[in-house]
Amino acid sequence: MKRLFLCTCNNTLNKTLDFSRVEKEIAKSFDSIEKVDSLCLEEGLVKLQQSVSDGDLVVIGACSSQIIDIPVKQKLSGNHISFVPLREHVAWVHPTDGKSATNKAVVLLADAAEHLDHMELPTEFNENMIERVLIIGGGIAGLKAASDLQRLRVGVTLLEPLGQSDEKYYEDHLFMSDGDTLTQTLKSLQKDLSRTERIQGHVEKIEGQMGSYEITWKDSEGKQTTQDYGAVIVATGTQQYLPNIAKKCRFGKSERVLTLQDLIRDTGKRGAKKSSNILVVTDPDVELSSAEGSHLLRMTYLLASKGNTVFVTHSDIRTDDENLYRKARDSGVVFLRGTVKQVKEHKDGLTCFIENRLESLVREVTVEIVAINQIAGPVSETARLATTLGLVCDEKGFIKTRYAKMKPVQTSRRGIFVAGGSKTPMNLSDALTSAQNAVLEVYKVVKAPLKRAGLIPVIDDETCDACKACITACPNDALRMFEDKVIHIPVHCEFCGICVSSCPTRAIEFQSHSKESWFARLETIAKTHSRLERNKPFTLVYACSECANASIDQAGFTGKVYPTGTYVLQFPCAGMVSPIEILKGLVVGAERVIVAHCPPGGCHHQTGDHHSELVVQLTREMLREIGQDPDRVQATYMIAAMPEKMQKEVGLHG
Repeated sequence: MKRLFLCTCNNTLNKTLDFSRVEKEIAKSFDSIEKVDSLCLEEGLVKLQQSVSDGDLVVIGACSSQIIDIPVKQKLSGNHISFVPLREHVAWVHPTDGKSATNKAVVLLADAAEHLDHMELPTEFNENMIERVLIIGGGIAGLKAASDLQRLRVGVTLLEPLGQSDEKYYEDHLFMSDGDTLTQTLKSLQKDLSRTERIQGHVEKIEGQMGSYEITWKDSEGKQTTQDYGAVIVATGTQQYLPNIAKKCRFGKSERVLTLQDLIRDTGKRGAKKSSNILVVTDPDVELSSAEGSHLLRMTYLLASKGNTVFVTHSDIRTDDENLYRKARDSGVVFLRGTVKQVKEHKDGLTCFIENRLESLVREVTVEIVAINQIAGPVSETARLATTLGLVCDEKGFIKTRYAKMKPVQTSRRGIFVAGGSKTPMNLSDALTSAQNAVLEVYKVVKAPLKRAGLIPVIDDETCDACKACITACPNDALRMFEDKVIHIPVHCEFCGICVSSCPTRAIEFQSHSKESWFARLETIAKTHSRLERNKPFTLVYACSECANASIDQAGFTGKVYPTGTYVLQFPCAGMVSPIEILKGLVVGAERVIVAHCPPGGCHHQTGDHHSELVVQLTREMLREIGQDPDRVQATYMIAAMPEKMQKEVGLHG
């Protein structure tokens, strides 16, 4: 049976919506219709469970699926369910137009009823995982991750770079904390790893998938070893580099010019006196992380506390600990906003010309020593390692994470995680926390069979011409060639659907979201809208289920009113939308089609925002070629923090 449950949200939605008319208009689409006052509360959920039988098709007309999805599906785990947000998408955004709001509710419920006819249950699959983890790199986060996994009784191989030593660990991580804390932490971690397999070498090759990676590495003697792992943690750490400004400051030409770290290491060498005038130079073209800013403040405070007169040139210094700045300033450190333009050496020392463009001022400072503040960047091995592992690096060369806010340790390849300074310069506390996060993710992968369920792509081998467009587009390595056929790797799939819009022959269809499904739904929307609203124009918004959907819900929460003739259809990812769905929307009569995606660089599936923009651009070109108005199709990003975006995009239409 096809059942509809309408929630009045504790008798608040019926102040705008005429539920009696809704039931009358939609009656032919359902076998039964029940009205509930508070479906999200326990008594409402119990009533729902008692009313539904196994195999029933269910539409829930209530609040946002972000609120009610989980509790409803816990009660009705074996049923096909479609959600219609009557509160956020209808009643709350059309409070003064009850008639049209009621009509809109009918349109959305008719669409949901049609969707049920094409809906399939999520595919379930299990994968047995190898209970061993490879940790790559000489970062302190790598030591922490190895220590934690060992305590959790997970097998670990710690693959460190050639030439790694306790002293090098200290030197590489000095910028992360004060010396005493760093020394104590390193000693503790090294002690914990006394029984861990530690090898010096580098990765040569990786094959397989999450839960069953086959990885080959070469050790210090050139011997190759291949071993199976369930997951990988990249914790290569950071390396300090000389900034470009070092050359301008005569670094390498004058013994009076050295790095800040060398100066701290031995202030008795290279002509340094017990009490000296020192200029610490930062590169204005390099934005220092808070970890690097904190290190700079600690080191300058240390120099000043030993009786030196310390000047620091800077454009901006970031730190998570404001007290470090106060300590440095109170110890006598002088902060000079500006950049070193020239350094002249003479018998009395070094005269430095410091330009402050904001004040149109050039200062002259004569010092005995110039100390170059080094910058933290990825170790030189990172780029090669990323290529070998199939990962992506950002513009600074660090390993790029899947989604910085929601997935801070996940990389572009499932089962490979990143920790510590291999993703960005971090202070000691953040690096240790990052390692713990990576360990938690790894533990979930390797300690139990992976049980997942989702709507997956289905490949028609007869239609597929093996062009590999889907393989190229997939952001998760979930599609591969095997014996001249494209196969799907479920364990890697994130159910985004980007492969669907990438296929030129439409040989891939997504479960519950086939081309026929979308055609039928769009025709139902247009037909129902025309019957109820006559010639009133309408707009279709194809929204990703992440940021865009959250933004549209938020528009409802905050009462951002927009035209009633605006119908939102959720896609797993905006990258799944193809020209077919867009053009069909126009053909059935939509005045406009808007594709709403995550913000640039913020897609939960990495590439969906960019992919949807390309699809919209292509569709606009197609419309222009046949003499149609390309502005009927638009792409835009939406985020929950900008609920007014929906109002702005559709406010003049619909």
